[in-house]
Amino acid sequence: MPAVTVADITVLPRVSEVPGARARSVKSVTTAPQGYEGEGFPVRRTFAGIDMAELDPFIMMDQMGEVEYAPGEPKGTPWHPHRGFETVTY
Repeated sequence: MPAVTVADITVLPRVSEVPGARARSVKSVTTAPQGYEGEGFPVRRTFAGIDMAELDPFIMMDQMGEVEYAPGEPKGTPWHPHRGFETVTY
Protein backbone atom coordinates (compact mmCIF):
# COMPACT_ATOMS: atom_id res chain seq x y z
CA MET A 1 0.00 0.00 0.00
CA PRO A 2 1.43 3.41 -0.91
CA ALA A 3 1.96 6.09 1.71
CA VAL A 4 -0.95 8.43 2.37
CA THR A 5 -0.12 12.05 1.65
CA VAL A 6 -2.12 15.12 2.63
CA ALA A 7 -2.01 18.78 1.64
CA ASP A 8 -1.81 20.07 5.23
CA ILE A 9 0.00 17.85 7.76
CA THR A 10 -1.40 19.90 10.66
CA VAL A 11 -4.94 18.70 9.93
CA LEU A 12 -5.96 15.11 10.58
CA PRO A 13 -7.76 13.56 7.61
CA ARG A 14 -11.22 12.12 8.23
CA VAL A 15 -11.73 8.43 7.64
CA SER A 16 -15.09 7.28 6.37
CA GLU A 17 -16.98 4.80 8.50
CA VAL A 18 -16.65 1.31 7.10
CA PRO A 19 -20.03 -0.21 6.19
CA GLY A 20 -20.89 -3.04 8.56
CA ALA A 21 -18.33 -1.96 11.17
CA ARG A 22 -19.44 -2.16 14.78
CA ALA A 23 -18.01 -0.83 18.00
CA ARG A 24 -16.67 -3.29 20.55
CA SER A 25 -16.64 -2.85 24.28
CA VAL A 26 -13.49 -2.95 26.38
CA LYS A 27 -12.91 -6.52 27.52
CA SER A 28 -10.33 -5.83 30.22
CA VAL A 29 -7.82 -3.30 31.49
CA THR A 30 -4.48 -4.79 32.50
CA THR A 31 -0.88 -3.85 33.17
CA ALA A 32 1.48 -5.13 30.49
CA PRO A 33 3.97 -7.63 31.89
CA GLN A 34 7.63 -6.70 31.65
CA GLY A 35 10.05 -9.01 29.91
CA TYR A 36 13.02 -9.00 27.58
CA GLU A 37 13.22 -9.12 23.81
CA GLY A 38 16.00 -9.93 21.36
CA GLU A 39 19.41 -9.84 23.02
CA GLY A 40 18.01 -8.65 26.32
CA PHE A 41 16.45 -5.20 26.01
CA PRO A 42 13.44 -4.53 28.27
CA VAL A 43 9.95 -4.50 26.79
CA ARG A 44 6.39 -4.44 28.07
CA ARG A 45 4.20 -6.63 25.86
CA THR A 46 0.67 -5.25 26.10
CA PHE A 47 -1.11 -8.16 24.44
CA ALA A 48 0.84 -11.01 26.07
CA GLY A 49 -1.19 -14.19 26.42
CA ILE A 50 -4.32 -12.86 24.68
CA ASP A 51 -6.13 -14.95 22.07
CA MET A 52 -5.16 -13.71 18.59
CA ALA A 53 -8.83 -13.71 17.53
CA GLU A 54 -9.47 -10.93 20.07
CA LEU A 55 -6.66 -8.66 18.86
CA ASP A 56 -7.91 -7.62 15.41
CA PRO A 57 -6.83 -5.16 14.05
CA PHE A 58 -3.72 -5.26 16.28
CA ILE A 59 -1.11 -8.00 16.35
CA MET A 60 1.23 -6.70 19.01
CA MET A 61 1.81 -3.52 20.94
CA ASP A 62 5.09 -3.30 22.78
CA GLN A 63 6.54 -0.52 24.89
CA MET A 64 10.28 -0.20 24.72
CA GLY A 65 11.08 1.92 27.75
CA GLU A 66 13.90 4.33 28.34
CA VAL A 67 17.24 2.56 28.66
CA GLU A 68 20.74 3.96 29.01
CA TYR A 69 23.60 1.92 27.59
CA ALA A 70 27.33 2.57 27.67
CA PRO A 71 29.15 2.92 24.32
CA GLY A 72 29.18 -0.41 22.49
CA GLU A 73 26.64 -1.90 24.88
CA PRO A 74 23.32 -1.39 23.02
CA LYS A 75 21.33 -4.55 22.64
CA GLY A 76 19.36 -5.30 19.52
CA THR A 77 17.48 -8.17 18.05
CA PRO A 78 18.64 -10.61 15.41
CA TRP A 79 16.91 -10.66 12.04
CA HIS A 80 13.33 -11.82 12.27
CA PRO A 81 10.45 -11.59 9.80
CA HIS A 82 7.48 -9.34 10.42
CA ARG A 83 5.94 -10.35 7.11
CA GLY A 84 3.70 -7.37 6.51
CA PHE A 85 3.36 -6.08 10.08
CA GLU A 86 3.22 -2.30 10.28
CA THR A 87 5.29 -0.83 13.10
CA VAL A 88 3.74 1.91 15.21
CA THR A 89 5.98 3.66 17.71
CA TYR A 90 4.85 5.96 20.49
